[in-house]
Amino acid sequence: MRITIWLSIAVFVTTLYWPQLVNYSGIFSCALCIFVFLCWPKWRYLAILPFTVLYFSLFSYVSLFGGSFESINYKPLLANDLLATPLLAKDLAHLQSTSRTSLSNSEPGNHQLVNNISNIIKHKQQVSRTSSTLSKQDNTIIVRVKSLINTKNTGYFIASIISINEQRCDFCPLVEMRWYKPSLQVQAGQVHQFKVRLKALQGKANPHGFDRQKWRYSQHIGYIANIKQHMQVIDKRISIRASLYQKVMQATNELPQQGSLLALIFADKSLLNEHEKSLIKQLGIAHLFAISGLHIGLLFIFSTVILNAVFKQLLPVRYLGWFCWRLVNTVGLLVCLSYGYISGFSLPTERALLMLLISVLVLSSKLKISLLDLLLLCLWIILLLDPLSILSSSLWLSFMAMSTILAFIWLLQRPQETTEQKNSWYKVKLQRLFITIKGLLLLQLVLTLFMLPIQLINFSAISLYALPINLIAIPLFSWFIIPLTLLGVMFLLLIEPVGVALFSISDQFLSHFLDYFSILSAGYVTLSQLHIVLILTFILFSSLFLLLNLIYRFFNITKTKMWLLPSILLVFVGIRVVEQRWQNEQQWQLEVFDVGQGLAILIYSNGQTLLYDTGPSYGGSYAVAESTVLPYLQARGITQLDYFFISHSDNDHAGGRAVIQDNLDIKKAYAGEADLMNQNQNQTQTQTQTQTHSHSHQTNNRLSKKHKNKRHTQYQQCFSGQVHQLGKLTLTTLSPSSVGNNNNNNSCVLQVSDGVNRVLLTGDISKAVEQKLIVDNRQSIAEKNVNNLHADILIAPHHGSNTSSSLAFIKQVNPQWVVFSAGYKNRWRFPVEQVVQRYQQLGIKHLTTANTGFIRFNVQNHHIEVKTYREDLAAYWYHRHLAL
Repeated sequence: MRITIWLSIAVFVTTLYWPQLVNYSGIFSCALCIFVFLCWPKWRYLAILPFTVLYFSLFSYVSLFGGSFESINYKPLLANDLLATPLLAKDLAHLQSTSRTSLSNSEPGNHQLVNNISNIIKHKQQVSRTSSTLSKQDNTIIVRVKSLINTKNTGYFIASIISINEQRCDFCPLVEMRWYKPSLQVQAGQVHQFKVRLKALQGKANPHGFDRQKWRYSQHIGYIANIKQHMQVIDKRISIRASLYQKVMQATNELPQQGSLLALIFADKSLLNEHEKSLIKQLGIAHLFAISGLHIGLLFIFSTVILNAVFKQLLPVRYLGWFCWRLVNTVGLLVCLSYGYISGFSLPTERALLMLLISVLVLSSKLKISLLDLLLLCLWIILLLDPLSILSSSLWLSFMAMSTILAFIWLLQRPQETTEQKNSWYKVKLQRLFITIKGLLLLQLVLTLFMLPIQLINFSAISLYALPINLIAIPLFSWFIIPLTLLGVMFLLLIEPVGVALFSISDQFLSHFLDYFSILSAGYVTLSQLHIVLILTFILFSSLFLLLNLIYRFFNITKTKMWLLPSILLVFVGIRVVEQRWQNEQQWQLEVFDVGQGLAILIYSNGQTLLYDTGPSYGGSYAVAESTVLPYLQARGITQLDYFFISHSDNDHAGGRAVIQDNLDIKKAYAGEADLMNQNQNQTQTQTQTQTHSHSHQTNNRLSKKHKNKRHTQYQQCFSGQVHQLGKLTLTTLSPSSVGNNNNNNSCVLQVSDGVNRVLLTGDISKAVEQKLIVDNRQSIAEKNVNNLHADILIAPHHGSNTSSSLAFIKQVNPQWVVFSAGYKNRWRFPVEQVVQRYQQLGIKHLTTANTGFIRFNVQNHHIEVKTYREDLAAYWYHRHLAL
């Protein structure tokens, strides 16, 4: 059994790196392998390998594609085909006949397996016929709202689909609802009918940034629905949780830390402002605001300790015996289940509760099982119930936290020698208190150290003061803030003034903690990928050293052999570092970010960097650069920009400039509309100062901390004829020659050249500017015999709009590659099909960020190598799909 679980978990982990889910022939091969292994007694346990592969693929297919085995016209399905090419009818018939023949001697259950596979394949054929229709027309859907709604998130919520186009939906994925101008406020539990336009998931695909598409899949979200019209309310009753949410919101409306309290109770962070989110992250206490394994485990410990003390006073323990301990565990589990319901039974909460339930059952039954086997059993059952949770980093955070807490409980249950009988009663009490405090401090230390590698891998940052902060924060939250907050919820239903008073006390605790510890946010350090590798290597080296030292005690191994493996590891790391530096010196790179409908380009040469545009911002509070460009620069260890170019002032090009200015040192900044950029920057700073002075003293301090890093960057006007040097590259400005009234035509056109290979960055210029560039270039050829427009790589003007990319301009540039930086299914339908055909007719290879994600051009020895995120840099099944 132990080997079987190990093998199954290993397969689940490998699914993170599959290039695609198994295709139809793969499904049949897995079924055949299961049959063969089951018929071979000595190797029967190996049947778990193909079974896990088959199970993961089918579960992912049903969860993300949705559907039903009923015969109906429309089925809600993921428009992206994660599996292989569509199966023909003759292939289906062949598969069915072959399957039944091959498994004719197998058990009856295998026939059912084949029938289920055949049904799924039939349904998959229906997918190819209907998914395109669903994504190209308005659809009428009935949904049940799952998200808690307040005034800040009425335009975005998660819902479960009940039906599409009057056809009932079974096994449906969740849908991400987007409402541009909400006409009413929906609430969790209600059932509504909407007219929507469905589209497949297509998250922005960039290295090191937040992988929203992977996160959506882990949450079983299969659609994005843009709401066109609210048609009717089918069921206006809200859930108990939503009703409680509204009462708590009303009771905490005047409290400064309302957003934090709602996050701790309901796992709803929508009312936390950006400064509060940033402070929580920088202090290294984000795990305390995400209801998961840590909260559930610590709440269980808190509940059982209190209940054990109460039961010993109220119940005749000497008569209950073993039942008393089990009663305490059962009530503790009920407390955790209640908390899980209030928090919405999010996937991390469900996993933590399941893990806790299994562990308590095993411990209560007094089965002889090692701690390692117990933890692996819990992980295996979690993955069996929800294989897609393997995609979520919260699984590993929750599992590590719960594992540490269970190990702590395990050690507490072990019999320990004590000398309490020899001491007086007060010494016994002090000794117990000292042991408890020492154990809790050890628990915080182990939690912090064990979760360090996971935090480094997922967030590429670390708080230098995380350990001392958590030594205070975890007990404060676990033993005071969270219990007081939950008691406040309970008393809010019974005696409202008492509940409000408890909320106020929790609010004071939170306010004082965040105010006093905010100064330690300066210890938050973002690490480059190289630094993370070195730290993880050091941790691995230390672990190996301890392991080898342990082996050395029990086995006859010479010290020379014991040091051999760590020495090889260190040599390997040294070679890799030298190789990376040499490679950076030999080549230069052009990288196009996937920022949706916008543009952001990074050029890197000999340790010097240039950023051209920053992508868009939305609502003035969120810029795409914050989650795409900035994390990538930080991962590469880039803390300053030698050149920062903003082509022109349009939001899709300049929306993220404030994020870049505030987080990086900029040596030289240029813009196609420098006066306008400087003017807008001065206006923003004036508004910030006015806002700061208009708040109370406490809020004033927080705003001043929030804006203390705001930097002023003076932009110089980008004019034709300017020449700059970036490492081995020469930067030549070709346009504008003067600043006019047309924003697009003021774009800074930049040619980048290493003497042989060239890149042309064009911003949003129109055909009129293209014609002027052609005339200037002909004059340059006639006078200097220099072709300034020729380029091997062309960033298509205006994202592939029909107002640009004239045939004469394309012929003059004559590129090998053209890149369209455009959003997935954007409303302007860029790049326009006619423009794409114009490039194709001339044999020019084209790439679109909406399809490929992040694009990297490596130029070395006059050779251009192209890599895209979806096909090369992260060629995994949850990235490599064909979006319709």
